[in-house]
Amino acid sequence: MKTRTWFQTIIRIDEKYQDLLVGLLALIGFTGFVQEEKILKSIIPKQKWNNTFKNKYEEILDNFRIEFSSLDLSYSGSIIHEENWNKKWEKKTGIVEATPNIIIKPSWKKLPKRHSNKLLLHIDPKMSFGTGHHETTRLSLNLLEQFLEPQMSVLDFGTGTGVLGIACIKLGAKSVFAVDNDEWAIENTKENVKRNGVSKQMVVKLGSISIIPQLKFNLIVANIDFRTISKFISSLTSRVRKHGIIILSGILTNDLPVLLKSFAKNALVPLETVAENEWTSIALRRM
Repeated sequence: MKTRTWFQTIIRIDEKYQDLLVGLLALIGFTGFVQEEKILKSIIPKQKWNNTFKNKYEEILDNFRIEFSSLDLSYSGSIIHEENWNKKWEKKTGIVEATPNIIIKPSWKKLPKRHSNKLLLHIDPKMSFGTGHHETTRLSLNLLEQFLEPQMSVLDFGTGTGVLGIACIKLGAKSVFAVDNDEWAIENTKENVKRNGVSKQMVVKLGSISIIPQLKFNLIVANIDFRTISKFISSLTSRVRKHGIIILSGILTNDLPVLLKSFAKNALVPLETVAENEWTSIALRRM
């Protein structure tokens, strides 16, 4: 089999900003990400990196600099060859105590006995968002524990690794419709759904808002980013039942006041906010 080639960009950027940038880069077509302490690597098939794509990439960086003026965001790019990236993940990814009651464990780690009575999520990442190591995932799970009720129907918008949708099923949801616009994320989610034995309750689809069934869900969870939330909040609100719950994450605390205005326009009432470092997640009820 011929070895595939990829184009990789490398940016020096602090971890607390990485997931927000990953969400934006995924929207334009990057298919893989490697997140390290101070470095973000973004990967795309070599043939897709052309002047048009490069301009889109640099426009995202320019806008990011405007929002976070202290960041440099200069980048380097190079051609790389196919390798076993998952093996690299295995060396770095460990067990996460996401909440006092929820444990996220990759398949190559053994569960300590002290966690044997907790809700266990088997998540093997494939350079997708949602390993449990980031604040936004932990905050989302915290709110799901509070607001998800048995037999709810759930929409997981921007599913990443599938971690939140899988958690919903294990917390008692009747069904989950999970969607993501990244092929790599969808492939990863399907693997994790099977690994957790929830295939009958969880549907996973590639795409965006347009492929979501015209149903009214009891609960919607979206761990994405400020711009995507702003763009789709009205569409998401239209897909949750009256008095239903929307849980949003991936929000920098400084951006929350702006979003609160959008929530009010869509008849969404804040119920609970939780925060960790510079990140905030919020649960809202549709009135």
